[in-house]
Amino acid sequence: MKRATIILILIAVVAGAVASETSAFYPVRLDVVKVYSHADGFRVIYRKGSSDVADVYLPARWFISGGKAELVRGNDTSFPYMTVFYKDGKFDHLRLYVLADQKDQTWGILSPAAGAGKFDSDELKLDF
Repeated sequence: MKRATIILILIAVVAGAVASETSAFYPVRLDVVKVYSHADGFRVIYRKGSSDVADVYLPARWFISGGKAELVRGNDTSFPYMTVFYKDGKFDHLRLYVLADQKDQTWGILSPAAGAGKFDSDELKLDF
C-alpha cells in the first residue's frame, strides 16, 4: 500500500512539473490556400479571417538546417497550413506543411519575373 502511494505521489509531482513548464514560443496557425514554388523561395497564399486571403514570400535561404523555416511534406488531410512561431513578440521561425504531391491543386509555379525582388527581405510580414 505504501509503495503504491509513493508511486502515485511521484507520478503526480512529475506530471505537475511537466505541466507547469511554459514555452517561450507563441504559435500562430494559418490555413494555406496555395503554395507557389520559385527558384528563390515560396509564395504562400493563406487565409486571412474567414473570407479574405493574403500572401507572403518565404526566401529559400530560410529553408536550411537551423534556418528560419522548415518545409514539411506529407499527405495529411489538414495540409497545407503554416505555423508561425513568435518569441517575445517577434517572428522567430515557421513550419510550412505542404502536400507531398506537387501535382496537387494546392501547388503552383511562380514565373521568374513575378518573383523578382520579392524574396529579398529577412523579415516576415503577415497580414492577419
